[in-house]
Amino acid sequence: MSMKLGFIGYNDLNGIEIDSKFSKENGFELLEYNYWGDFKNLTLETVQKMHDIHQKYGVGVSSLGIWGWNHLSPNPEERATAHEMLNRAIEFGKVLQAKVLVTGGGDIPNASLDDKVKEFANVFPSFLEKIEKAGMKSAMYAVHGNSFFDSIIAYEKVWEKFPQVGVKYDPANWMHHGDDYLAMLKLHGDKIAHMHIKEHIYSEGKLASQPPAGMGDIHWGKVMAFLYEHKFDGCLSIEPHGPIWSSGEMRWKMLLLTKKHISQFLL
Repeated sequence: MSMKLGFIGYNDLNGIEIDSKFSKENGFELLEYNYWGDFKNLTLETVQKMHDIHQKYGVGVSSLGIWGWNHLSPNPEERATAHEMLNRAIEFGKVLQAKVLVTGGGDIPNASLDDKVKEFANVFPSFLEKIEKAGMKSAMYAVHGNSFFDSIIAYEKVWEKFPQVGVKYDPANWMHHGDDYLAMLKLHGDKIAHMHIKEHIYSEGKLASQPPAGMGDIHWGKVMAFLYEHKFDGCLSIEPHGPIWSSGEMRWKMLLLTKKHISQFLL
């Protein structure tokens, strides 16, 4: 069992070069890439150049994520476009040799959870098969961005038919959603396919800052305890986020300070 440290990288080629060099120099093994609507502009040529940069610095790719695309949309055109993007993501993830493909489960406005799960079962089998054949695990993100996975029970209902579906887990997101962020880890830590490390500080009931891990309200020792208990061996992917810690010199400080805090829990 061996967890690896990485972080969410910039998507432009210059940023990828800088992040890859920084990773090599500072002991990060993996980079993560996420796209929202801008994914439609990503080309295979650029993806191949990304892969070449990674090879140059000996850095791997933990995950490729596409966010916000509604794979269950009742609108035929919107759904078809989302499926086109998902197929392209699988192709690009294979080129990048990503370990995990992250996306949302899609959503159907005003439908019941059971109906959403039923439609997921109609839509996703072929995609799950393609993801596996491409050498990646599938992981569904939760609580935002056109994903009906907004509770533990939503995952549990899908696992009844598709136990191979993994979870992209972010404790800070679940805390912000008003949930017990340790519950998923405690109950279903074996389903975590990809892990985000993002910190939150709350003041007067409001999100005040998103600093390096260990400086906020998430109990990372408890998080890591459950990951060890469930034998998690994936990437701990640091997410620079918020207006202060996500860019410039503060981004580098955030990554290094988070690495320093989380490393105390790694063998």
